[in-house]
Amino acid sequence: MRVAELPIGRFPPLAVLPRRSSVMDVLLAMGRNKVRHVPLVDDDGKLSGMVSARGVVDFLGGKRYDEIVVSRFGGDVYRALGDVSVDIISYDPPFVFNDSDVREVIELMVERGLGALAVVDKAHRVVGIVSERHVISLLADVDTHVKVKEIMTPEVVTASPMDTLQHCMRVMSERRIRRLPLASSGELKGIVTVKDVLAYLSKEESLSKLKSDRDAVYSTPLVYLASKPVITVEEEADVGEAVNHMKKHGIGALVVTRGGKITGVLTERDVLTRLPRVKGVEIFLDEAEKRIIGSRVSF
Repeated sequence: MRVAELPIGRFPPLAVLPRRSSVMDVLLAMGRNKVRHVPLVDDDGKLSGMVSARGVVDFLGGKRYDEIVVSRFGGDVYRALGDVSVDIISYDPPFVFNDSDVREVIELMVERGLGALAVVDKAHRVVGIVSERHVISLLADVDTHVKVKEIMTPEVVTASPMDTLQHCMRVMSERRIRRLPLASSGELKGIVTVKDVLAYLSKEESLSKLKSDRDAVYSTPLVYLASKPVITVEEEADVGEAVNHMKKHGIGALVVTRGGKITGVLTERDVLTRLPRVKGVEIFLDEAEKRIIGSRVSF
């Protein structure tokens, strides 16, 4: 089984940027394409880096914000976005070749907890990207015989609907999370994801405001960014059922409940890294093989 045969992933990626791009270029690419990872390429189209949404949020509201935006630009977010090279938040990209074995791809993502892998050809030109969402989608509607509560994250970090965007970015950066459920009086009122944050900041109206009044944007209450309703799953449900909910709604996490009360959160990363500890990596490989055989038969 080769990665090019696998009917998952995106070929080519929705967004690929030159290595000489600015942080603004990355914000626009992520926000408007609704992606969390952007491969960077040199002038020959060869893979030379990767940027994650977490890196952008860290720049806009976390540690890098204090180090760069405040220290070097006096808090002028708009100017910093345009003047700072993407190199400041990029990292050496993990990658696989388009003829790599699927086992290698899945094992690499599981063992290293990678959110995404670039797929390149023999000349190292970017041809695709495989994310954790693509891999766990193999298990949609599969009876894994593992309950959600066995692999979920029990600690749930929440915010108030009236907390600000600045607070949200700071929490996401410091706690290294990509989603922030909003709760009031013990009830879920919505959820803000890193994609929601970048989509909001990349809007023309938001960028226009950032030029003259950064606080008008950063003080936006989270309720105005939140996705509603919040999709939940019972902690006794099978993980395959939970993955199906994620796939159906195009989301990367579910709030886990028991009797209507929040008991945890189940994320794509939980499924990718914790399920194999219970069932082994073969649970993904078996489903991948079935998909490949099925696609050949249907063809």
